Amino acid sequence: MRLTAKEVLLAATFLSSLGASFAIPVATAQAQTLHSFDIPAKPVRAAMNDIVRVTGVDVVFAETPAASRRGNAVKGSLSTAQAVAALLNGTGLAFRFSNATTVQIYDPARPVAAGGAVEGAIALDTIEVVGSGVPGLPPAYAGGQVAVGGGLGVLGQRSVMDTPFSVTNYTSKLIEDQRAQSVADVVKNDSSIRNVEPTNVGNANYFVIRGIQVGNAAVAFGGLFGIAPNAQSTLAGIERVEVLKGPGAFLGGLSPSGVGGVINLVPKRATDEPLTRFTATWISNSQLGGHLDLGRRFGDQKQFGVRANLLYRDGGTPISHQSQALVNGTIGLDYRSDAFRISLDAGYQVLNTDRMNNTVTPLATELVPRPIKPNKSYVSPWNYSKFADSYGMVQAEYDVTSNVTVYGKAGVSHMDWDQAVEAGSGLRRNGNFTSTGSRYQIDINRYSGEAGVRGRFQTGPLDHEVVISANSFYQARASGLPATLSVTPSNIYNPTFSPNPVMPAARRYRQNDNSFTSYSISDTISAFDKRLQLTLGVRKQFVDINNYTLQTGLLSSKNKSDAVTPVIGLVVKPLENVSLYASYIEGLTAGSVVGNTFVNAGQVLPPFVTKQYEAGAKIDWGRLMTSVAVFQSEQASGIANTVTNTFSDNGETRYRGVELSVAGEIVEGVRALGGITFLDSKLVRTANSTFDGNEAQGTPRVQANLGLEWDPGFVRNLTLFGRMIYTGSSYADAANLQKLKAWTTFDIGARYKIERAGAKPIILQANVTNLFNKAYWTTYPGFNLLYPSEARMVSLSSTFEF
Repeated sequence: MRLTAKEVLLAATFLSSLGASFAIPVATAQAQTLHSFDIPAKPVRAAMNDIVRVTGVDVVFAETPAASRRGNAVKGSLSTAQAVAALLNGTGLAFRFSNATTVQIYDPARPVAAGGAVEGAIALDTIEVVGSGVPGLPPAYAGGQVAVGGGLGVLGQRSVMDTPFSVTNYTSKLIEDQRAQSVADVVKNDSSIRNVEPTNVGNANYFVIRGIQVGNAAVAFGGLFGIAPNAQSTLAGIERVEVLKGPGAFLGGLSPSGVGGVINLVPKRATDEPLTRFTATWISNSQLGGHLDLGRRFGDQKQFGVRANLLYRDGGTPISHQSQALVNGTIGLDYRSDAFRISLDAGYQVLNTDRMNNTVTPLATELVPRPIKPNKSYVSPWNYSKFADSYGMVQAEYDVTSNVTVYGKAGVSHMDWDQAVEAGSGLRRNGNFTSTGSRYQIDINRYSGEAGVRGRFQTGPLDHEVVISANSFYQARASGLPATLSVTPSNIYNPTFSPNPVMPAARRYRQNDNSFTSYSISDTISAFDKRLQLTLGVRKQFVDINNYTLQTGLLSSKNKSDAVTPVIGLVVKPLENVSLYASYIEGLTAGSVVGNTFVNAGQVLPPFVTKQYEAGAKIDWGRLMTSVAVFQSEQASGIANTVTNTFSDNGETRYRGVELSVAGEIVEGVRALGGITFLDSKLVRTANSTFDGNEAQGTPRVQANLGLEWDPGFVRNLTLFGRMIYTGSSYADAANLQKLKAWTTFDIGARYKIERAGAKPIILQANVTNLFNKAYWTTYPGFNLLYPSEARMVSLSSTFEF
């Protein structure tokens, strides 16, 4: 499917006004911008992580002992140089700026050579703390694939070691090195997360985190729900993907699409160094594309920043007779000074797919047939999907004093959804099913905002970080009238295609509007230089849902309810590199109005609550971070009682699990990212107790991931990549009769850097996902819907910087 000229021009508009200004020279002198610091006395390396998080500089330790020396407290409004000088005063260490954005810390007893290296130092003695290059973001951890910290909703930026939950913060380096196309490509690195639908298939991304579903509408942008593209989020303008495993109602308010976790997208910002990068890509079977990434900072202190991205891709996909076109344009503007920071982000995305695959539902009690080959399709050629998303958000924060900051953010988005697709039902073991074509025409408008104040103060030996916030989310949805286009007996292995249907008129009617409003307060109490941290918080959530009759626009049902969601988190650090933690947090799903077929018709059910208990340990070995987490989640749901003919909120599913993970550099030149998750799920309370004690749908007992990167010494500038993903067997139905077999896939890749004298290197890259074209089924938990596996995909790319 080709994009119209209008659609391409709308995305290009984000860049057209910037071309001339990008030619303006940018000074490379180290900025003297003042920053606000409040860092207690701690080891130099740990304190430098905090300085990097605030300033965005890169830091190189020239020798291992430098990391363990204890530095001074750093407090007040200081420049980067002043902060480092205050930290190192009296430690016997010195520092120098080796370039505009890199600080080198060294022992003056070992002189620095002309090239900036420490005489006598060897490569194995070098410790690097890689900065994000973006002020306000925590630095990357060893290996560069994940960061040492990230955003935690209203609690602000938190180090992984200071966070009483399981979190992973994927960096732009990982996005680029793995050629991730969407959020689905990034989170597949986590053993606790599985994608129901693969990336860029023409439908919405859908995730299962620790056994609990999360839709793409639950993907936050800059910490706000409702801003990111509603169906699938492309990553051209994204700096990081931050993942919280488990519910997060306190952290960001009620999620509009699932409580299994929170995925937050961090938009790109201009770094101090000018950036002009172009990546050309070929994706099997015949997709060609290009991605332009531009960044500049202006002003005598580089206060003003501009970052723009334009991505275009079009052609055939790995699925036979399927084509797809994608255009994505984003722009990020920001201003930063000592006490005030403000940014504006805007984006436009179109994803059009011809002959998209869709779900099929197995017939009750019938065994699930073997899956189709991943590169095949059982839908008719006329199937199509069109998604167009536009969005924008503004954020600002102001330091009233060195200890008090007020902040606010607000955003808006619009989605135009047009699909003509066939879904399957009544699937039998021999592959026979009924294919039903439908037309979906949907408009979604969303508005989201948050405002609050953060303050720090002391009471005796205790430090307090208090946050008070208000959060709101509003969504209005309009839809076309239900329209059946075709009903065709078919077979998934030898499909019968229906003729091209007559499409109904494109008219949309008011369907529903949802409003979520909440207020929160929290206090993180710490003592003994943050060796002991206790977080206490509570959020009051109000839910207001209105449903309308499509043909008349009259109100058909109304739901007003409220709930209180607390959070308790404890972090204890017996050693500087060891964190022990325990936490309790909840998730919320909007309650419903009981239907007319029940005795209690019209009753408004309260929001369904998911409760999670978690405890674990995290160890930072220096260049390798490992963690273990033990968790239990209890998810409430609605159930029908056929004896009393009532519908209530007494349903419950319980998930218990153990999760082990690793990230970082095992040895010099070998990087690891992966983990293993053991999950025990149980349907605790079901309708009439019919399925009590059964396994929850779509919850394998074992999931494992292991990704390795290797820089072989025998070929300079070459990196090899391999990843294994294992998913155990599970059930598609609550009766546990329809079993889905276990599956294992392998991904491989290689990239090579071509060095150029007087110019930045060229990066050549090749990646293959699902190397052996493994066929398997995935399922939407609780819906008995099956989706075919992703096909083997080959991508080749070359990246140039100018």
